[in-house]
Amino acid sequence: MLSLILEIFENSQFNLNTIIILLLTIIFAFAFAKFLSDDEPIEFPVPVPIEAKPGWINGKVLDKPNIKDPQNSGYIVCYDPATGQLLSNIRAHTEQDVIEALKKARKAQKEWAKTTFKERKKVLKSLLNFIVKNQEEICWVSCRDTGKSLVDAKMGEILVTCERIKWTMKKGEKALSPQYHESSMLLFYKIAKIEFEPLGVVAALVSWNYPFHNIIGPIISALFAGNGIIVKASEQVAWSLQYYSKIVKVCLKSCGHDPDIVQFLCGFADCGEALVKSGVDGITLIGSPQVGKQVMSSSSTTLTPCTLELGGKDCAILRQDVNLSKIIPIVLRGVFQNAGQNCIGLERILVHESIYDKFVKMVELRVKELRVGCALNDEEGVDVGALTTSDQIDRLSTLIKSTVSQGAKLLYGGYPFIHPLYPTAHYYTPTLLIDVTPEMPISQTEHFGPIMVVMKFRTDDEAIEIANSSGYGLGNSVFTKDQRRGEWMARRLRSGMVNINDFGASYICNLPFGGVGISGFGRFGGIEGLRQQCLMKSITLDRFPWLLQTSIPKMLDYPIHFRGSMFVSNLVKAVYENRLLYKVKGIIKLD
Repeated sequence: MLSLILEIFENSQFNLNTIIILLLTIIFAFAFAKFLSDDEPIEFPVPVPIEAKPGWINGKVLDKPNIKDPQNSGYIVCYDPATGQLLSNIRAHTEQDVIEALKKARKAQKEWAKTTFKERKKVLKSLLNFIVKNQEEICWVSCRDTGKSLVDAKMGEILVTCERIKWTMKKGEKALSPQYHESSMLLFYKIAKIEFEPLGVVAALVSWNYPFHNIIGPIISALFAGNGIIVKASEQVAWSLQYYSKIVKVCLKSCGHDPDIVQFLCGFADCGEALVKSGVDGITLIGSPQVGKQVMSSSSTTLTPCTLELGGKDCAILRQDVNLSKIIPIVLRGVFQNAGQNCIGLERILVHESIYDKFVKMVELRVKELRVGCALNDEEGVDVGALTTSDQIDRLSTLIKSTVSQGAKLLYGGYPFIHPLYPTAHYYTPTLLIDVTPEMPISQTEHFGPIMVVMKFRTDDEAIEIANSSGYGLGNSVFTKDQRRGEWMARRLRSGMVNINDFGASYICNLPFGGVGISGFGRFGGIEGLRQQCLMKSITLDRFPWLLQTSIPKMLDYPIHFRGSMFVSNLVKAVYENRLLYKVKGIIKLD
């Protein structure tokens, strides 16, 4: 190559400057090509299970689908809740598996903590590339294991995961870079900063309603912060975990890193309890208040910090000035997305009395049109998929009957939906329940099902009172044309998140996610959530080490001078006194 360049020079009229410019151009081109090569995502294959493919009907149809097998308590029965077909039997992880997982993750984390942000971004970029290219297959697996619709899978599994990865790659490094603070006037010669160090190995115990997003979300933050992580997925989605865990493991290995940095577990309650007590350095739980209390109790023995997201009873408040034709589609999405199995789903719709009857009439027509079925097998399309867990159907029916007995009106639904092709599947008819009041059972209980609960209010203050009457406090929505009034209401709603004229927007905007009350505490998502994956270490150092360092005045050196106390008093006056004359007196007396 060099000889060819020299030959060109010999046969040309190039001067020395031209030669230098050409050489520099060639060097830059090689360097830029290498940069692009380093920046390109790594491609890797992970074959999708044959059972996930649309139209698969080769599984045994279970008479009474349930994840527990009374004949074999050590295994999880995995089945499609939308068809009742058996997918596989998977061994439930135990305490010994937890011990082994933690051991492997700790070993791998020592090396992972040394990686650069550029290396971590490369992993995330490769993962994002795989998700975008294989989104159909990822959604098939989620639909098969949970019974959700394809649209719900693409929004709740793919879109939000891609957004979180993109945000972390773009903003994560700045969020975890040292943060410099203003020093005290007393220590003007000091630099004060916070550094964010990895916690070590953290644990995430996640729910079943969005199996892909719920396991990938904590992994994104943990890995970017330099942690190892053990993900304990719900036993309800043990089957999909097998595919999703391979995606993460293969991605890490393809990028040249030890896949042991991420560990996956799936077992019953004993597995989760063992993980909480294992000695991990941080815990994130997505679950119910009941499980949250158990996690807090178990983690107290090791004083392990916890972030608890424990569900919600979110409200949508529709003021009298709204355009119902525009708002109702948003409300329907908030209520029936994922068959209502959504922690930030709209479980209470508060409607102003002046538009109440019109709203009820309009939504009744829409609710009756909703199509229920299996997203992967039904050709006519599906709006509402199956319920994932076997015990939900009886629980919802009991809750609705109890609420109706206290005066609520059931306009539609309120009973299981028997699919003509899949009679043992877990379907529930989309339900419309109106004239509900705050003291009724369904107002205080997270129903987690395809039920629209409609309540009436007269004033903004009453709407706020109704919304705050629940022990939950995750998120709320306020719909109004008066944005200033909407903000006024948002400040008075007792919840961790409020969206004005929208549903769930705070999540896609990468704001911290979490609630108050029995919705839990701590935050994940956004800058605040990413930093919770770290030890926030406060550090001070000398600004001018060659010139000025801390020294103890003679009056305060041990043994302390009898005027030491007066010296401190004058120092306080010199620095903090507002009145100039007294400030000057304090300065003069510093001797």
